[in-house]
Amino acid sequence: MERKPADLLKDLVRIDTTNPPGKERRLLDFLAGILEEEAVAYTIQETAPGRGNLLAWLPADREAKQPPLILLSHIDVVGAQPEQWKFPPFAACEEDGYIYGRGTVDTKQLTVMELMAFLALKRSGAKRRRTVYFLATSDEESGSAWGLRWFLEHEITVGGRTVTGRQLFADSDVISEGGGFPIIAGGKEFYLCESGQKGCAVVEFYVKARHAKGPFFGSGDGMERAMGLVGEIGRMQLEGRTLDTVKRFEDRLKGKELSPMMGKILSAMKHNSMTVTMIAGKNVNEVKLTCDVRLLPGFGREYLETILKDLSRKWDCEYKILSLAEGYESNPEGEFLNILEAATLTELGKTKEGAQLLPFVSMGSSDGHFLVGTGARVYGYSPVYSWDMTFDSAVAMVHGVNERIHRDSVDFGCRVLTETVRRAALEEEQR
Repeated sequence: MERKPADLLKDLVRIDTTNPPGKERRLLDFLAGILEEEAVAYTIQETAPGRGNLLAWLPADREAKQPPLILLSHIDVVGAQPEQWKFPPFAACEEDGYIYGRGTVDTKQLTVMELMAFLALKRSGAKRRRTVYFLATSDEESGSAWGLRWFLEHEITVGGRTVTGRQLFADSDVISEGGGFPIIAGGKEFYLCESGQKGCAVVEFYVKARHAKGPFFGSGDGMERAMGLVGEIGRMQLEGRTLDTVKRFEDRLKGKELSPMMGKILSAMKHNSMTVTMIAGKNVNEVKLTCDVRLLPGFGREYLETILKDLSRKWDCEYKILSLAEGYESNPEGEFLNILEAATLTELGKTKEGAQLLPFVSMGSSDGHFLVGTGARVYGYSPVYSWDMTFDSAVAMVHGVNERIHRDSVDFGCRVLTETVRRAALEEEQR
């Protein structure tokens, strides 16, 4: 039974996969039922009770000379407070064509778009020059330990071949989350495509009083040093550089007025940053500072350690790097991005004078971080109509209240990704 994209999105939203605890298995089983109806090979990889990943595949019809194409999305969502919403966040209510619900922008809409494109490729019956995978994962909102990270490090059997997920992703083209939301500048639509992400780290500093006299008679110097450290971190101007992606971004928007948010994002794409997010302690003699660190691709642990050691020496404190994920920059040019742009323009009915694909480096963090080292080229793209939402409004809805998408945008995104997959996967004479 062929489903309409908007109806399928409603079905997915109504399956509550709030993480924690996740409990994504019910949604995975729902997707599996659709794949069985379409006679598509798939497997569900259980990673924890009630949790897991689903992988489906359409093999190449001859020895593949091109790397695989992987359609990646996550099906877990963050929590929502029903009393804050116009409609219950897991009811998938529709008003004036807008579907309200947690996951409609992050990222069950992408799951629908990718699944529809995947099934359209299967139904076409045309010869494929590369293998295409559809991968729906769990736990992205809480670090992916039971989702993509598990998938990458464990074996899975695909078409009689057993490989690790990391091997499966090697040298692949990946469509993931993080882009597809347009901005309008100079009367032209620019469809943002996430072709990179800044690295992210969480760091803690531990400041102790030098001459502590007990919790009720603090010497004061511990708190004073901690506040001094906070002030210095707030004033720091970390090193930066202009990536190839950002150079192209600036060139294409040169002379065009940007929204205040896009101006901030452009600045953030050029600089590393460290921000104090929490100050805690049992008493004035022991203070803990937690910091969020964002590093451009090319700046890794060695660079971060140098900064942290200097700060710890100056303020006589200790530090620990709790987590660190490297940033990445996929090629902001090339055949696959040309295909994405051509498919978008075809469905918009516009030329490059009216609309254009625009790669950018994201400040956020998604599963793309975990593919560093696989050789995968990761592009975040779930396109929507500009009259529905722009990048500015989409950012406000991700993890926000009254998350919503228009049903026409869901259809549009499905058509764009269907055309993208068709052009990227079929033999040239059948495109």
